[in-house]
Amino acid sequence: MPKPAYKKKNPAMWLRYALLGGLLMYVSYIGYMHLQHQTEFPPVDAICPFGGLESLFSIVFHGTYLQRIFISSFILLGITILLVFLSGRSFCGWICPLGTLQGIFAGIGRRLFGIKQRTGMDHDGKIRWLRYPILIIFTVGAWYGGKLLIRPYDPWVAWMHIWDPGDVIEEFPIGLAVLVLSLALSIFIPRAFCRYLCPMGMFLGVINRFSPYRLHVNQETCIHCMACDRKCPVGIPIASVEVVNKTECLSCGECVPVCPVPNTIEFRLAKKRIVSPIMLGVIVIVVFFGIIGLTKALGVYRSKQYSVEEMKLRGAANPEDIRGYVTLAGVAELFDMPLDTLYSRLALDRSVVAPETKSKDIGSVLGTEFEADSVRAEVARWLGREAPTGGCDAAPPAEGTATAIPSIMGTHTLREVADMTYLELGVLYNELGLDSLVVPPDTPCRDLKELVGPDFHTSKVREAVARLKQGN
Repeated sequence: MPKPAYKKKNPAMWLRYALLGGLLMYVSYIGYMHLQHQTEFPPVDAICPFGGLESLFSIVFHGTYLQRIFISSFILLGITILLVFLSGRSFCGWICPLGTLQGIFAGIGRRLFGIKQRTGMDHDGKIRWLRYPILIIFTVGAWYGGKLLIRPYDPWVAWMHIWDPGDVIEEFPIGLAVLVLSLALSIFIPRAFCRYLCPMGMFLGVINRFSPYRLHVNQETCIHCMACDRKCPVGIPIASVEVVNKTECLSCGECVPVCPVPNTIEFRLAKKRIVSPIMLGVIVIVVFFGIIGLTKALGVYRSKQYSVEEMKLRGAANPEDIRGYVTLAGVAELFDMPLDTLYSRLALDRSVVAPETKSKDIGSVLGTEFEADSVRAEVARWLGREAPTGGCDAAPPAEGTATAIPSIMGTHTLREVADMTYLELGVLYNELGLDSLVVPPDTPCRDLKELVGPDFHTSKVREAVARLKQGN
């Protein structure tokens, strides 16, 4: 048998391990600092490309981000898609911190306990199909529901909150369970979560089918020692094919240095240009960090909310800028709103809920359901503006306010408004002076100004509902 063509400690793989390890430590540090309420560090959702995919419908059709999403999510999504066409699923193989975590646990099982890892579970191919419905459920669900549907179940979100055990157990019990199960399975089956559950990996895998970047195997020189098959972290049968077309290939390059015959396994771009593992790493680093650096230099990349001081300096604060970390005192300061007025509109007792309480923590203090949406909606009404759109998960104002009806958002249709306020659709139309033949019941409130007149804002629907409810 020919001698290995590469050293066991291949430079390309050392580069990959250094990149994966460095990114895992860096983003974990970001998660820790964010939990320490250091607002200069972004939330986990803002540095995950899947958040961009979840918010795609909202940004295209409504021009708004889902809560916790920033432009950074869309930039990262674009980078990962671009990388697919230049270097396959290299984001998964060279960047993804959750993949690194699984690799660490696989190494622990192999090196410390001598566990012989399996290439996959029984009926491996059929189980992999789970990723398709998972991808559809969480993307379409986010588009329809107007919120990050995957968040409570996401093992990466759970990991980024692991530094606060009480918080992660209380808020992300399912995500934590998925994380623990995935890492435990990875001891026996490498990249278990990537193989069977990851929706982002499935999305990139589908796009990978159209990529000109492929792993080629020269069957004339292959000696079928199966070293590449054993090394593949996702169990692809590499030695038996000429071109690896599997959506599962992570472009990690692990199979190349273990092949004992030179130039037998190669990455090729557009079937001709050969890409070495070290060149693959360079492409990933230059594209990924280069685009992030460029967009930051241009002032486009943003992964965190402006502080109260920054928003005041910008002079362009909107109610939708109120994030969960902003305190009640900060809200009042930002909008030059009397603090007593804010408390009154939210029906809060100042002796119970202190001004330093963050908007997201009000519910915990009261022991009831209370979302930051309520703060946004009441501030918008006080300013005489249309309440910020927050999707179908927008919370109603607190009981006891003068507007104790469900928050009517611009994305709600007239039919939905009638249903959520328990009004007959015909009665609502009469109060608004609308003709159902001209304005269909499925018209979103925000589109009424186009069908009726430029002054017909969503606020008129809220006022009409308030009049009808008071009359009842």
